[in-house]
Amino acid sequence: MRKMFATVLLASLAGAWPAQAAQRELHFVTQPFPPFIEERADGSVGGVLVAILQEACRRLDWRCDVQLMVWKRALLTIEQGGADGLLLAQDVPERRAVMDLSLPVVNSRYGLFVLSDAGFGYRQPSDLAGHAVAVYGPSLSQTNCANLLKGVPDASMLVEKDAETVLRKLSAGRYGPQALAFSNEDVARYWMAQDRIDNLRLLASIQPLSYLYGFTRSRLRPGTVEAFNQALDSMCRDGALRRLSAPSGVRLSSCR
Repeated sequence: MRKMFATVLLASLAGAWPAQAAQRELHFVTQPFPPFIEERADGSVGGVLVAILQEACRRLDWRCDVQLMVWKRALLTIEQGGADGLLLAQDVPERRAVMDLSLPVVNSRYGLFVLSDAGFGYRQPSDLAGHAVAVYGPSLSQTNCANLLKGVPDASMLVEKDAETVLRKLSAGRYGPQALAFSNEDVARYWMAQDRIDNLRLLASIQPLSYLYGFTRSRLRPGTVEAFNQALDSMCRDGALRRLSAPSGVRLSSCR
């Protein structure tokens, strides 16, 4: 995948932030994961998490940029200290091992999707016995899908390069009529609308999740995460988070 850059242009300081926070330059890495992170046709980077980052950096008078790359490389870049932060982080031990995390920003869920005329239901993991479940990976989606299928007899997991491929193949019957897709529900809805897929439906919501911003511990300056969280708090209270998230339709985490 091409590496794409988006420079976040910043305005004047808003609020009484520490002087040492002014004019900071921070480099973030992530992957395309719409509607949270979007690679636009003109080469810019958008999506709700980028829009929120832009506004938080503007209020802090930080100069931030975002680089898109494949997810595995993004995680390796963070582990090697090659970037200041990660967009689309989850609060799991793998991320906390190398990053300090911001407050939760947006909420979502993992869900199971099936063909619209599928004649089976879901109440518990054992209901997936004998079924193929497609998921994109390597990713936490794959990890959580594997955990769901653990111990389920004759259930198989099919791993694809991205969520769009999973949904397109499921829609086309490539996995068979009894197959399912394990996906972030917001991502699945985005691609179903984008690709005009009208023969899939949500079978069941599996588990909730939240997305945060990760800051690389090996590059972290004192007070960075605290200042960033103060900016998020301010944006939550004055309605900026609601305004920035509205076009994507994603759900915000609660204000502190």
